[in-house]
Amino acid sequence: MTEIRYYPLIDCDTEGTEKVAMFPTLERDTVMATSKMWLEEIVPHYFRLRIRPGVSTNGITIRCPRCGNALRAISAPINETKHELYVCSHCTHK
Repeated sequence: MTEIRYYPLIDCDTEGTEKVAMFPTLERDTVMATSKMWLEEIVPHYFRLRIRPGVSTNGITIRCPRCGNALRAISAPINETKHELYVCSHCTHK
């Protein structure tokens, strides 16, 4: 994989705590302009959560764009817009 993939996130429940990824795109500017929250996949199966300033991520669960299982956070947030690095334990253990 040589290009970064961007996955816009949408709510999967009425409370807004379950997030699922839309189809990936290679257009960073489009995702940044239209989404409040998205995943960046630079290394396969590892996703950096990106958000707009002021958007809350408290209590959310993010589903893997490939298999639908819950992603697991493996790092702390970097700053206000670059949040946790997530991995799909199911996809990485195949």
